[in-house]
Amino acid sequence: MRTAVTAEEMAAEEMAAGAMAAAVASERIPYPSAPSADSVSTTPAQPISLVVFDLDGVFYDFFPARRLEYLADLTGKDAASIRAAIWESDFEPSAESGAYPTGEAYLQEFNRRLGHDLTRAQWVEARQRAMTQRPGMLALLASLRPRIPLAVLTNNGSLLRETLPLLAPELHALLGDRVHVTADFGARKPDPLVFTRLAARYRHQPASIFFVDDGPANVAGARAAGLQAAVFESEQQITRLLEAILPPVE
Repeated sequence: MRTAVTAEEMAAEEMAAGAMAAAVASERIPYPSAPSADSVSTTPAQPISLVVFDLDGVFYDFFPARRLEYLADLTGKDAASIRAAIWESDFEPSAESGAYPTGEAYLQEFNRRLGHDLTRAQWVEARQRAMTQRPGMLALLASLRPRIPLAVLTNNGSLLRETLPLLAPELHALLGDRVHVTADFGARKPDPLVFTRLAARYRHQPASIFFVDDGPANVAGARAAGLQAAVFESEQQITRLLEAILPPVE
């Protein structure tokens, strides 16, 4: 079951359809290679009105091996079998695309595939162990708030959205419900559709949105949807880039 698509989202998708007609005709959309951050123009083709960031790899270092170790200790199963059942199966991609609309539905299927009944608190603990915040990036986000609207888009399912205040309290305090999981848009990065729907949600033209992600394929998907975008390489690199392209502080 997917989140209902609004009239604005449908209209935005139709606008993008002409440019992507050749790609949509095939079963898989060919995503172009993302340019390096150094190749991003410091003179935007259109003024930036919204900046969207990825979550893991941008605001938090993410160490999935730590999560696997915790789950292995908790369940008595070996890490390889857990990885195969959850993260090397179709479960996470389908969850990130909206297959499980609630955290309860997500956790129920997670546990079925895992073969062990985790509580919500145990799932949160496993996820928390894999995350280490980057204070400098969170400070940058706080400094940008007076200057430009901000949001986050992460490839994740409904349970992460529901537990975000526990998993990322610092980020939640800064952005609240402007931290989005792709499950809420019925598509996942790097599919251009998720970016088109995000733009429609905020009623911004895609070309006025600047997207930052540590995954080159995701940046390429954003560009295919008409967004301006750059690959995250470091706090210093993205700070310099945003200072160059954003409106000056008044």
